[in-house]
Amino acid sequence: MDQEFTLREAIELAITTEQLGADFYERMTRKFETDPELKGIFAQLARDEKSHEAQFKEILITVPENEGEPERFEEHEFLRATAISRFFRKEAFQDTDRIEDRDEALGRALAFEKDTLLYYRALDDAFGGSDAVRKLADAERQHVLTLMKVIMANAKFRSLQDTW
Repeated sequence: MDQEFTLREAIELAITTEQLGADFYERMTRKFETDPELKGIFAQLARDEKSHEAQFKEILITVPENEGEPERFEEHEFLRATAISRFFRKEAFQDTDRIEDRDEALGRALAFEKDTLLYYRALDDAFGGSDAVRKLADAERQHVLTLMKVIMANAKFRSLQDTW
């Protein structure tokens, strides 16, 4: 990542992140096809990531080519730091064939969703707030909460919108 990190670049990274997430979840859907609950979780997450990708593409259309960097250095640096996360690099998803069980798969999903949430919150803060980005961050937050409930309470998955 170069020294300047513009709004366009930040949103393009979000689009790539959603693509990587959807691909990961689709692979997990296939890997756990004999476990209806896990298959359902990962299939829904894949659909959500594809939807988020489309939403970020719509946001990107509205961003002028010459949109600048965040005004405050600290927010800019925090955004850059969150973008360095291992889950934003393709290498982080290359060993998915080694995932053997439910806990590891769900743990990977949770880590990815937490990193994504942090990045989207930083994106929102760095560029002055956007209702659209905030809604996408809220969706990622819901993914984190749902995955935590499934992991920690061994709760049964019904849908990502479940209030439990």
